[in-house]
Amino acid sequence: MTTTSRVCLTFGELADYWTPDVGDAEIARIELHVFDCADCAARLAESERLRRRLGDTVRAGAFQAIITDAVLNKLSRDGVRVRSYVVASGEAVQCAVWDDDDLLVARLRGDFAGVCSVSAVMRLETGEELDRVSDVPVRDGATELLLALSAEGVRRGPEAPLHLTLTRESGDEIVGEYVFDHRTLTRSRRS
Repeated sequence: MTTTSRVCLTFGELADYWTPDVGDAEIARIELHVFDCADCAARLAESERLRRRLGDTVRAGAFQAIITDAVLNKLSRDGVRVRSYVVASGEAVQCAVWDDDDLLVARLRGDFAGVCSVSAVMRLETGEELDRVSDVPVRDGATELLLALSAEGVRRGPEAPLHLTLTRESGDEIVGEYVFDHRTLTRSRRS
């Protein structure tokens, strides 16, 4: 296996490889590249390790990431209970986490044209930083990013508005601002 000068696969392509949503032609294209590129072969192996551990990690409350629709679909098929919200940049959304939720997904709508990657910072209204994720790849032409939060982590967090700011890879240009007013509900939605 050798590394060539071909353009490497994106994280999204490698993550999608493990889902049944990818067609045979796309699988063949990914495999052809992986067999010829040591870097992508290592990243594909890492994405498989991540995929295998994701369901348990989500349920344990130790998960927050920007994911693809294919990964979300796979989690749902694997029995992860998902609650989803849609919020546009500049808007606030009232959202709740129920006792039996495993994962909350915020569909962050915005204009991400020309953005290769973003950094995401979650803060309380006081400005106190709760979490930061840097250099998250953005697919070309994306109009939505999926922020996945462990429901257990949200249940343990403050019941207060949380402010999420997305900045361009350079870190100085804001590409989206969102507010989540989370509440924890104690009864099961399935009772």
